[in-house]
Amino acid sequence: MPTIEEIAVKSILSIEITKPLKEAINKMASSNLRNIVVIENTPVNHKNFYLLTISDLINYKLDNIDEEILLKDLKLTKAKILKKDLNILNVLNEVETTDKYMVIVENDELIGILSYTDIINNIDPKILMKKQTIATLILQYKATTTYENTSTIQAIKMMKDNNSDSIIIIDDDHKPIGIFTTKDFINLIHKNSNLHKPINLYMSKPVYTLSENSTIAEAIDFIRDKHFKRIVVTNEEEEITGILTQKELLRIIYNKWIDFIKEEGNRISKMNEELLSKASMLEEKASFDFLTKLYNRRKFNTFLEYEISKANRYKEEYLSLLLVDIDYFKNVNDYYGHLVGDNILQEVSKILTICSRDTDIVARWGGEEFILMLPQTNVEQAFLVAQKLRATIEKHKFDEVKHITCSIGVTQFQKNEDKDTLFKRVDSALYKAKNAGRNRVEIG
Repeated sequence: MPTIEEIAVKSILSIEITKPLKEAINKMASSNLRNIVVIENTPVNHKNFYLLTISDLINYKLDNIDEEILLKDLKLTKAKILKKDLNILNVLNEVETTDKYMVIVENDELIGILSYTDIINNIDPKILMKKQTIATLILQYKATTTYENTSTIQAIKMMKDNNSDSIIIIDDDHKPIGIFTTKDFINLIHKNSNLHKPINLYMSKPVYTLSENSTIAEAIDFIRDKHFKRIVVTNEEEEITGILTQKELLRIIYNKWIDFIKEEGNRISKMNEELLSKASMLEEKASFDFLTKLYNRRKFNTFLEYEISKANRYKEEYLSLLLVDIDYFKNVNDYYGHLVGDNILQEVSKILTICSRDTDIVARWGGEEFILMLPQTNVEQAFLVAQKLRATIEKHKFDEVKHITCSIGVTQFQKNEDKDTLFKRVDSALYKAKNAGRNRVEIG
């Protein structure tokens, strides 16, 4: 196994902490890099190392931070320092998964910088991963998407809120037509571009995608050959099903190589893997409905509380809810049996998921009721989404029961109202739809 010094990048972009933010942005833009090492010389002849990342720049831009501010006056992230003689397997246990970049220091001098990309490019796990497809992994890695006429500043806010380093621009048929990444963002602020113009003016196109039926080995080859930071994954209808970054691929590689780590006698790796597995299982049980695999009510409430706080914080922030109820579902259970009823619930869950955007949250509310949260969506737009869902369910051919309809209540969040008031209004809208004859959408 090579040491991290052997694979680290030696040509490092750095700047002194006494320099202004604007100078760092210029350096990053001209070098086409997303990170820069900030060096602080202390009075005791000791150096501290910090990282200025693209995520920091996005936050500074959204908070209107003056670019003339000195780097020392910003709250920069202190860099993780590694010893140069660690091998790749050692470094996996030395760092946290949040440490995207690490610096290598010897005698208080910066000699290299290491990223998870460097680790991926020096591990070849293809033999272990020729059969497993990325479709088995992509469900937990949703892509952030928006439409081409969305303002650039709004798209950047979506990237920040979703903790994403990219956003996929889609057309009305949910097909990808472009991509906007943190690299593009650096160029925009470097050129002082107008962020209120549509995102389609600044997106990169075309979008190179990979089928969800591709193997993990093929995905790794794709990243290496294209020199991409991420993979946009699509289904057979060319609709986006998710996005995988190099960091997530590394996690997969790490899991596949756990046996080799055991042979190296690394007991810490084994303990960490078991803890991650148990934490993942507990999180899934606590967050998802067993039957439909959708989020449960508890998890949905967590998402909703976050979106409500965000909607109250920003002036032009819309948020809408859809409450969906399967019409006459009790008759299905009584006539066909609960097993058929469960199949209907699972089919409807798939329809709601497929027809919703990646930024939407779909959950099972209870029984035959489902709830959808639509961020960045006003009530008129939400009404159109609800009509599309209602029509899709009505036209869908179920196996045992040929014809199923649903009633949907729609409402929009009002500034500073509480969650209970919002729920009462959407529930009232659903009740109105059912009283009006069912198989319809009503606004509350």
